[in-house]
Amino acid sequence: MKELTPDKIFTEEAFWNARPLLMRIKLIASKTRKSPHAILGWLMVWMLTRISYETTYVTEVGKASLNMLFLMSAATGGGKSAARKVAQDNFVFQDLGLSCPSPVQAGSGEAIPDSFYVRVKQINEEGKDVWTEEWVNPNHCRIFYNDEISFHKGKAQQNSSTLEATYLSMYSGDHLGRTLAGGKGKEVPAGQYRAITVFNAQPENDPFRSDASMASGMPSRLLNLDASNPNARADYEAVSSVPMPSPYTMPHYGRRGDSMPPQFRALPEMEAAHAEEDFLANEGLREHGRSHTLLTRAKTACVLAALEGRDYLVLDDWHLAGHLIEHSNSIDAGIKKTLGIAARTEAGKAGTILGVKLGASDESKYQYAVERVAKNLKNHAAKCGYDLTRPRTDEVNLKALGALTGQISGRDRDLIEPALDSIIKEKTNKKEE
Repeated sequence: MKELTPDKIFTEEAFWNARPLLMRIKLIASKTRKSPHAILGWLMVWMLTRISYETTYVTEVGKASLNMLFLMSAATGGGKSAARKVAQDNFVFQDLGLSCPSPVQAGSGEAIPDSFYVRVKQINEEGKDVWTEEWVNPNHCRIFYNDEISFHKGKAQQNSSTLEATYLSMYSGDHLGRTLAGGKGKEVPAGQYRAITVFNAQPENDPFRSDASMASGMPSRLLNLDASNPNARADYEAVSSVPMPSPYTMPHYGRRGDSMPPQFRALPEMEAAHAEEDFLANEGLREHGRSHTLLTRAKTACVLAALEGRDYLVLDDWHLAGHLIEHSNSIDAGIKKTLGIAARTEAGKAGTILGVKLGASDESKYQYAVERVAKNLKNHAAKCGYDLTRPRTDEVNLKALGALTGQISGRDRDLIEPALDSIIKEKTNKKEE
C-alpha cells in the first residue's frame, strides 16, 4: 500500500485558478457578486444527476454510493437562492435523458421513497386501463431541495426526525422505505437510485450540529459551502473591465449502454488515506463527528472529475477536493461558533450557573482535541524524523516539523503547538516523578 502523503495545500486564489472551469466560475461569481462556492455546489448537484446511479466510488474495501448532501450557508438574503439562478443562467448541461425532474421538498422520511416513482396509465391484456408505477426517470434520480431550513426543522420535529435518518440512508445508497399492510408504502432498493440533497440554512438556524446529529455522523456527510461572498466588493471591482462570458456548455458525462457504467476507482494516495482513517478509528483517535468526512471528500473528487468530462480520477481531483473539505470544515466551525454564541445568550438568560457549565464544557472539548492531536503526533513523529523528547526549536525538529505537520489535518493545525507542548510537559512530569 502507498505510504500516506501530505496533501497539496491550495490558497483560495490558487484553487480558483487550478482549472478553466473553476476560473470561469470565479469570474461569473465576481461579475454577479455571488459566491463561487455556491455556484460550484449547484454544478456538482446537476452533474451528479447525470452520473449513472450504478456508478460508484470503489476502494479495496468495497463500493460506495456517490449520493451527496450539500448545505449552502448564509444569512437571510445572503445569496443562497440567487447563486442557483446564476448557475442556471451561465452553465448549460446537455439533456440526454438522464437529467432529474424538478427538485422536491420532502415532508417526511416516509414520503421520500414515493418521490422516486410516477404513476403511468397503461392498457392491459384485457384492453382495460390500469395504473402502474415506474421510476421517475431513467437514472432513478431525485434532487431534494430544502430552500428554507426552518421547514425541515419543523417537519423533522413533527415526524420524530425520520427525515434526517432517511437523508443519512440516502447518502449511503441504502434501502429506503417499507411496504405496509395492504400493499401500501414504497420501497427503493439499495444502490438502485441517485439522490442529491441540498439544504439552504442560516448559521443560527442550522439543525445538524446537535449532539444527536454529531453522534449519527450527519455533519461529516455534509459538504458545507459558503453561499455568501465576503470579498464580493473587491472581486467585482477586479473584473469590472472584463466582459461577462457567454453561457458555457458543460462537458458531457454519464453515457449509459448495455455495459456496466465505469466506476471511479480510488487512487493509491486515496487508499492510503482511507487506511489511515480506519487505523485512527480503531485506535479511538479519529476526531469526534468526522466519521464520513474522508468519504465525502472522495465523492467530491469524483464529481470534480466528472465536471471535467472524465470517468476516472487524477491526483489533482483528490487535492482540490481536500481544499473544498477544508472550506466545508471552516463553515462547520463557523456555524458551531454562531450556535455557541446563541446558546450562551440563552444560558445568560437562564442563569449564571448554566453559563459556567457551558464554559466548562467548551474547555473540556478543547482539552480533548489537544489530546487527540497529541496522540496523532506521537503516531507520526518517528517516521517524520521528529524527536518528541526535544523542544520544537531544536535544529533537527525544525527541519522535521513540516513533514510532521503534513500528517495532521488542516483543521487541527492550530492545535499542533499546544499538543507538542503537552507532550513535552507530560515527559517532564514523568521524569520528575
